[in-house]
Amino acid sequence: MNHFQDGTKDPAKVRVLFVAWFLREDRRWLGAFLPPERFECSYVGLEERVDSTQKRTPWKKWWQFFRLALKARRELARHPQDLIVTAFPQVGFTVGLVNLLTFARTPHVIWYFNCGHEYRGLRKWLSRLAYRGVDRCLVYTRHERSVYARVFALPKSRFQFTHLTGAELKAEDFRGAREDFGLAPRYIAALGSSGRDYGTLLRAVEGLSLQLVIVAHPHALPPGPVPSNVKVLTSIPQQDYLRIIAEAELVAIPVNNRETASGQMTLIQAMALGVPVVATRCIGTEDYIRHGANGWFVEMGDVEEWRRALRSILDAPEERQRLATEALRFARERFTDRTGARVLAALAEELSTPPAIFYNQARSSTATPESDAEHSKDRRI
Repeated sequence: MNHFQDGTKDPAKVRVLFVAWFLREDRRWLGAFLPPERFECSYVGLEERVDSTQKRTPWKKWWQFFRLALKARRELARHPQDLIVTAFPQVGFTVGLVNLLTFARTPHVIWYFNCGHEYRGLRKWLSRLAYRGVDRCLVYTRHERSVYARVFALPKSRFQFTHLTGAELKAEDFRGAREDFGLAPRYIAALGSSGRDYGTLLRAVEGLSLQLVIVAHPHALPPGPVPSNVKVLTSIPQQDYLRIIAEAELVAIPVNNRETASGQMTLIQAMALGVPVVATRCIGTEDYIRHGANGWFVEMGDVEEWRRALRSILDAPEERQRLATEALRFARERFTDRTGARVLAALAEELSTPPAIFYNQARSSTATPESDAEHSKDRRI
């Protein structure tokens, strides 16, 4: 995909360059929700597909990300920007490294900053180098702020918590999964690959009358056969992934990651589609679920507790509906890209030079007293 841009250059506007492999003309991500009277958005993406399902980032994928970073650097040279926004740690790494080596000092924000596990050895050392020039990393759990500050040797204030956001979803747009995939009339859905504990969940559903449908990369599954009431799907399109969530009785998110966060994307998608969630209490879920209010927690690795929780909720349709209704309300309030754009607007006003006129107004709806105090110590203009 070639570089594309909204509008014409206006010196009174904040110029934001979005760099992400998934950007295209009809998918402008957070830029679609920034007020055009204040922001001028440009976009740099990749024409070819990037496989985002692999457990580790292979060299081919790294090469794609470095090409994307070089493309962004050329765009910066031609059209100076007030802020760069990259998506995911890998693209943030390549853009950060290229900018460091070419002495670019445009403020840089990394969105979707979740590493899956703590980096070690050479990768940690290189990441510390690349992220040194990054002004803010958006993380999706409060716990990760201190973890990444330690791992990457950066001030905690560089890591800002906000809820994960995504496209607004409507359940009526995602129907037909039962017929297309031959699923049971009632089923539990368990989706995702990062940091999952499907071994515990498989033991917990043995003997249940309902079908469990797992959608995951093969590397996330334990070896050996699965119970007879379990159906496994791999490598399906995102639309089908969401259809399976939308028609489920509930979504189960078993996690075994104690280092960083896992499970939030599936969690916010289920809540946005009005499907009740049972999830492992862990770093990735504690900032999203209010136990007994908009979801249900289970302790990590506890097979019997998983079994009891699933049976209890499945046997109580009124409780499921109550959880689903509150989850949907919570998701619409906090988990949409429109909400994410408000967070970005405040960051753009803060980090761009000179400070913009409505920074305080934008920041008041997104910042916390803790983050305000810490960011004031680490302001880097």
